Amino acid sequence: MPQINMCLPSLHYQRLNMLKLKSNHFKDEQTTQIVSWGHWFTLFNVFVVIALGSQYLFIADWPRTFMGRFYAIISAIGHFSFLTFIAYLILLFPLSFFIRSACWQRMIAIIIATLGIALLLIDIEVFKQFRMHLNLSIWQLLTTQKGSFLSTNLIIIPFILLFEILFAVWSWKKLRSLSKRKRFARPIVILFMLSFVSSHLIHIWADANFYRPITMQRSSLPLSYPLTARHFLERYGFIEENDYRNRITQEGNPFALAIEYPLDRITFDDTQTSKKNVLMIVIDGWNYSLLSENMPWLNDFAKSNIYFSNNYASSNQAYLNDFSLFYGLDPNYYNSILSSHKTSTLIEVVNQQHYNLGLFSTEGFSDSLYRYALLSNFTLSDPIKKNNKQTTDNWITWHNTQSELYNHAPLFSVIQYSIGNKNKKMPISELESNAAKLDQYLKSIIDHLKLSNLYDNTIIVIAGTNDIKIDKVKKTALRNDGNNFNREYLKVPLIVSWPGKENLNFNHVTSQTDILPTLMQDVFNVTTSPQQYSQGNNLFNQTSKQWIVAGNENKIAALYKDKTIIIDEYGRSKVYDLSGKQLKNEKISLPIFLQIVTENRRFMVVDN
Repeated sequence: MPQINMCLPSLHYQRLNMLKLKSNHFKDEQTTQIVSWGHWFTLFNVFVVIALGSQYLFIADWPRTFMGRFYAIISAIGHFSFLTFIAYLILLFPLSFFIRSACWQRMIAIIIATLGIALLLIDIEVFKQFRMHLNLSIWQLLTTQKGSFLSTNLIIIPFILLFEILFAVWSWKKLRSLSKRKRFARPIVILFMLSFVSSHLIHIWADANFYRPITMQRSSLPLSYPLTARHFLERYGFIEENDYRNRITQEGNPFALAIEYPLDRITFDDTQTSKKNVLMIVIDGWNYSLLSENMPWLNDFAKSNIYFSNNYASSNQAYLNDFSLFYGLDPNYYNSILSSHKTSTLIEVVNQQHYNLGLFSTEGFSDSLYRYALLSNFTLSDPIKKNNKQTTDNWITWHNTQSELYNHAPLFSVIQYSIGNKNKKMPISELESNAAKLDQYLKSIIDHLKLSNLYDNTIIVIAGTNDIKIDKVKKTALRNDGNNFNREYLKVPLIVSWPGKENLNFNHVTSQTDILPTLMQDVFNVTTSPQQYSQGNNLFNQTSKQWIVAGNENKIAALYKDKTIIIDEYGRSKVYDLSGKQLKNEKISLPIFLQIVTENRRFMVVDN
């Protein structure tokens, strides 16, 4: 009996250990089942997300090449399968080891999946409207302003929730039979992995070779960051050093979106046989102060002709402002135009109406805008820098030759002057001296037109860029960096001499983008609506403007009467007063955001 009593405790402990082992085995088995179920639930959502995410392929510009289309498809498959798997790996997989209840695990998985798909649907709608993806700034804008356009896609969210519940319940019940079909899932998972890896490898190749049908898709998908390896490829000699930077200079940003410019065919009334000559004079480094204080002849010329005293440049960088002058578009379109090598509708109409074209520049039209877009249809000589006097003399010589040999054809000429120095600081006194000298060169041009009896048949447009920043303390002048949208740096004179039109001083707000439609309508008799080829309005038929557009390659600046709104490429907005001070507590409304972004995206290729 004593021996039996001694064995009883050991048997009891053995039974307890057996129960613990069974309990742990049960828990391990349940965890395994939850993990296995999570894999099938994730695979199901991969298909759902890919199906919904395929809408991006129809919203964005569909590539025209087979390689571009192939990349679009595999990148969508790889990207959305990767995002869904990462969401599972971060959010659900760790919970499988802490939450032992299969019911609670399914409920959490359903909620996470539904919320993720809801965000995807919202992003799709945002991308349709703005060609941007959802971020904190846009989310705050939508939630505070109650964006009604989101209701279209959000209607299906209850159905998504229902499908998630049904699949979650069904897949848990059928988990044993599904586990026997793993061999069917493996090829699909391998396809997703290959799509993800190959899409990034293809993008590396496309980025290194400037293959735009692929690189332009960089921003098409949310949370997408395709790989690049330019520095690695340059280091090991796969691509030439600095070749990529040179190609950006020539072809613009490889990620720039495709545009449709113009939106319609340009037509004009060719019954009018009387054509006036056109002379466009563009002055870099110009402002109202230089005109009134250092250019007395031109100041008097402005008062006796048509003077726009409230005119604004589209940028305080010369090449971007010249872009707006010749294309009638805001600077955000610059890279898209440059990458497509599209010439301006203005130059096309000049050629169609058989004008003799003369081009003169102190910089030799060295900017990429001229060589790879605006004048890409012309053979330009190597850029040779000249001073303002040499440029003036060259124009006079050309004008004499044209008047003698081609007096039966109208003349269209462009003279590009520069007052400041693009590469270094200069004393204000030197800037003022250059302006005074240019004043005399301009006088000699007008005197020449009068002596040749062509002044009364020549329309003269004198515009410019206020790209000089004055430091009054150091008494130096330096080029602006293009990120300052203060009114003092954007305001620039506009002088027009137009035979047959009344000489007036116009005080209404005008923009650099208004010059193109004015010439197209009133000189070249273009009958196509200006909205099809420009963001500007006719200078002489101005309606009240809520705002005028300015900006740089990545930002839009909307200039209102009492404030300036700046929106970057991600939809983040800032509001400034007229002195350039940021109004941190002021937020823009959704209608204003929609209006600005929609106008900025009007020429973008978007398939809705």
